[in-house]
Amino acid sequence: MSKKYLKILAIVLATAIVVVIIFLFTQKTQLSLDSSSPYKSSVTYPTSPLTLSLWLPTEEQGNFEVTVAEYKKLHTTVDVQVTYIDSATYQTKLLQGRDTGTLPDLFVFRNDGLPLYAKALQPAPASVFTTDQFNSTFAEFATQKLTSGNTVLAAPLGLATLGLIYNTDRLKSANAETLPVTWVDFEKTNSALRKKDGQNLYSSGVALGSSAIRNYSDIMSILMMQNGASMTNQPPTQATFQQVDTSGYAPGAKALEFYASFAQPTKQNYTWSDSLGSSTEALAQNKTALVVDYPMAAKQVQKQNASFSIGLASLPQTNPSNPINYGNILSGGVAKTSKNSEIAWDFWGFSTSKDIQKKFSLASFWPASRKDLINDQLNDKDLAPFARQSSTAKDWYKGINYTANAGLRDMLNSYLAGFDSKIVVNNAAVKVTSEIQASNK
Repeated sequence: MSKKYLKILAIVLATAIVVVIIFLFTQKTQLSLDSSSPYKSSVTYPTSPLTLSLWLPTEEQGNFEVTVAEYKKLHTTVDVQVTYIDSATYQTKLLQGRDTGTLPDLFVFRNDGLPLYAKALQPAPASVFTTDQFNSTFAEFATQKLTSGNTVLAAPLGLATLGLIYNTDRLKSANAETLPVTWVDFEKTNSALRKKDGQNLYSSGVALGSSAIRNYSDIMSILMMQNGASMTNQPPTQATFQQVDTSGYAPGAKALEFYASFAQPTKQNYTWSDSLGSSTEALAQNKTALVVDYPMAAKQVQKQNASFSIGLASLPQTNPSNPINYGNILSGGVAKTSKNSEIAWDFWGFSTSKDIQKKFSLASFWPASRKDLINDQLNDKDLAPFARQSSTAKDWYKGINYTANAGLRDMLNSYLAGFDSKIVVNNAAVKVTSEIQASNK
């Protein structure tokens, strides 16, 4: 081979090596947040001590302690002061802090509450999250809900979907161990579990049908969505779940009727009375056998009844070949008023690193929001159903979420009181529309 060809070959090989090195470097940079290696901060910390304040609802007590402890090991000059606020008043406290400029450095909220806090949030600096890093690291639902353009508004600490939580012993004794795939199956499971004589209920099968059910507004929403209702127009300026299709079918009203039937003594599905208490309390006390809820509720049930034999399963579907699941992200925000916003954001970056989110997920039963951890949880005996559902997670824009939910509660209570389903659904849509428009101002 001539020297000329050897020289050309050497140039080609050198060029190829350079291209490979550049490719590997860019891939490492792009996927750095997906690495299983320990979290490496890109934020410069001061040598003098500082304090970050963090507000959490009491339902998260016992879940964040490991995260805070691990963070403080890494950053010994930072003290994270955690304040737990009663879950029932937590959102009210956040809104007061928003209005008075007294929010803590760090706080958490459900993603559907983002419109309430958007103007009070400090977006993530590029030293913690770029949108490209965020998109490559977290589930698509998190990207849809917590980013806007090139801005990351909050960190996804966990991504939950609705599913089934049940008493395995009750299902076994009723020969109902085959878990429902569709809502028709769900009705059959309820019939097998429930004990009643006419309108006299002796033992509840499933907890469903009233506003005493935890997350009832989310459950009614997913029933509407699976039944074909479009919850809002796009972009969202008004509610549309009251609309009928071209054949005159009203998917929103029919979904309401189905949900409520489990709390109506005259209906075939009757299985629930508010005298049983809240749905999770009833499950823990063996007053009902199955609830529809987020997996975190399983931890609460186990705290109330340590001997409880618990199982978790996927949410039934109207059309299993086209599943739709209701998503809920525990979102970590940083207040604009924080004097240490970059460091505060780095706390959330640390909290959502693979090793730390895994520990949080194990402690809390919040399923992972990271793509790599979701893949790992596909083999988890408890969280696998929710890992599978994360790719089909959806929700809808409610505007001011707590008042929109109140509108759905009034809709349900009015129907249970005897009013026409289409009328009460229409009234709820009017109420929710006003909340959407108020949040868009």
